Amino acid sequence: MARLGVYAVSSPESIASANNPERLSILLVDDETNIREALAEYLTSLNNHSLTTAAGGPEALAKFQPGKFDCAFLDLKMPGMNGVELLTRLKELDKTLPVVIMTGFPSLDAAIDTMRQGASDFLVKPFNLDQVKATLERVVREHRLLQENLRLSERLKHQQKIERLNQELSRRVREQQVLHQISEAIDHMHTSEAIYQGIADLASLHLDAGKTAVLLLDPASGQLVVIAVSGLDSEVVGQMAGQMGQGLFGKAAAGGKPVMGRPESLDEPGRLLPVSGSLLCLPIMIHEQTLGLLVLGEKRGGLPFRGEDVFLSRFLLQKAALSVENIALYESMVSNLHSTLGALVRAMEAKDPYTRQHSRRVTNLAVLTAEIMGLELHQIESLKFAGYLHDIGKIGVKDHILLKETKLTTAEYQEIKRHPAIGESIIRAMDLSQDERHIVRHHHERWDGKGYPDRIGGKDIPLLARLVAVADAYDAMTSDRSYRASRTMELAAEELKQCAGTQFDPLVVEGFLQMLNRNHWDAEHEQPVTPSESPAT
Repeated sequence: MARLGVYAVSSPESIASANNPERLSILLVDDETNIREALAEYLTSLNNHSLTTAAGGPEALAKFQPGKFDCAFLDLKMPGMNGVELLTRLKELDKTLPVVIMTGFPSLDAAIDTMRQGASDFLVKPFNLDQVKATLERVVREHRLLQENLRLSERLKHQQKIERLNQELSRRVREQQVLHQISEAIDHMHTSEAIYQGIADLASLHLDAGKTAVLLLDPASGQLVVIAVSGLDSEVVGQMAGQMGQGLFGKAAAGGKPVMGRPESLDEPGRLLPVSGSLLCLPIMIHEQTLGLLVLGEKRGGLPFRGEDVFLSRFLLQKAALSVENIALYESMVSNLHSTLGALVRAMEAKDPYTRQHSRRVTNLAVLTAEIMGLELHQIESLKFAGYLHDIGKIGVKDHILLKETKLTTAEYQEIKRHPAIGESIIRAMDLSQDERHIVRHHHERWDGKGYPDRIGGKDIPLLARLVAVADAYDAMTSDRSYRASRTMELAAEELKQCAGTQFDPLVVEGFLQMLNRNHWDAEHEQPVTPSESPAT
């Protein structure tokens, strides 16, 4: 039982002027009714503080809610549950609650024990009320400081979390930018050689690797041969840098997974690539088959390679491997297409001995003229392919008309004139460019609009078709036919001049004649020859 304290009550004026304008919520626990009521009355009078009273620990716990109270006054000696036990329970529920222990039986051990359990202060009965007021102000002030520190700590943690999230977001944004740049760069590479060099250059640029090398596996010998480098001497290109299954490079390629290593772990072939610091080796795979190996070394800043580097490298290699595979499939498809169309052309030419090799000669003449005129590479490539097919539609012309040795009738000539449209219908389902389709359909159109099949004229006729038209006419004039002998090169050139502006594009004729002047054309060998090789000499 607690002893009744002797209270020295402050005047109402002094209470009203106290520097504690905030109304507090206080828990007061004491088993002595008169002490509990007197202290409650005093604390209420200070600033109309809100008091919740309890006669013991169980009652106090039933009324307690975390965050509801600004402080608690607990009697130390109470039946059933003493003040220290209640203090421990309250602190479990609200670690920030300031607790003042009151006792009429003070001892140093008791004071130390309560402080150790988390008490903020210790009041000894009897005590005057000014002491209570001072203790209340002190513990509440400390409580406010503690709460402010907690708020600042939480705010700091929140800011740190936001900063971490911002850093992660920035990293992901940079990562997406790099992935986009890699994808865009690879998409603009159209040969395997360009892609291999692109792998080395892109890895150096985006992974901060001072030295990179792409090794290609020779399936027959199992050797890993340097195919492209960045930051290394180009003289190592073409040399063997590893053997499948042996040394760091060979084991990395055989294992099918990224491997990190040190230069000292390299075997003799691997030392061909002088690299210091950490190494990152990543196999280049297509359908679970090893195509080669990407080697990264000397990360800028002396840092080791990390998981992020592995992720970006894998993306780069997957994208590159897909492009290499697509190029191989495309080249195979084009090769098959060329073989098929070539067979059709040969079948067509086999029917007419007078036009045998005509398509190849026309193509060669057109390509040489295109080079003289400064046409772009893709246009010249279209000429090389479609020039060979320009007369493919003749396969749909009846043999007795195609092989007729006398003059054609009007109806027969109309049948012959169908071959450009027939040719286009043959190649329409194939993956040919617009330029290539135009060569087949429009190589018999005239500059004056009187040609066939669409009677278009001038620059409405596609340029490559205008060019093939000139080469086609020249080869026809300089080749033997059953109904006439061939003309000389000079007479054929003169005929082209006279028809420039009516049948042919004048600029194309001019370019064609420049080509003839620069190269004598050996019709027998079907190749351009220099003056020293000319039969005339």
